[in-house]
Amino acid sequence: MALAGVSFIQWLLGAMLIFSSLGVILAKKPMHSGLFFLLVLLTLAGFYLELSAQFIAAVQLLIYAGAILVIFVFVIVLFQDAHAQIIKYASRCKPLWLALAAFALTLTLVAVVFSLTLPPTVALHTDKPNFGTVQSLGIDLYSQFFFPFEVASLVILLAIVGVIYFAKKES
Repeated sequence: MALAGVSFIQWLLGAMLIFSSLGVILAKKPMHSGLFFLLVLLTLAGFYLELSAQFIAAVQLLIYAGAILVIFVFVIVLFQDAHAQIIKYASRCKPLWLALAAFALTLTLVAVVFSLTLPPTVALHTDKPNFGTVQSLGIDLYSQFFFPFEVASLVILLAIVGVIYFAKKES
């Protein structure tokens, strides 16, 4: 399995992604998990920039790291008291069962990794000079993919109307 063509930046981003993902799971305090999650989202934006997808990287930062993470942090702060109450109780899980579950998960992951056959590397079709920019994405969206884009926007509009209908209180 040759890893030709993988740059140092990709290795660095991959290591950052793995360690920050582990930080999300293993952090003792929920706010620290939220900060590690921010690092995960920033690292993913870095990967998108490596793939010449500047628009997707910007959307990743604005929507996920900006809006969604703010909602996560709000919920974490809102339920901080409940977390303090949960910590008081000891776990009733037996360490033997935890070790067996970890061993089974590790065995499954090793079997999956060794059963994978990697396809030959395919070069990106970046022959367009503006590949991955907002301009090229807009041109493709409003020329080739206009109908699916409008159908998706109508589905979202119908979902919003449905949520408002169901959330309306009876008077």
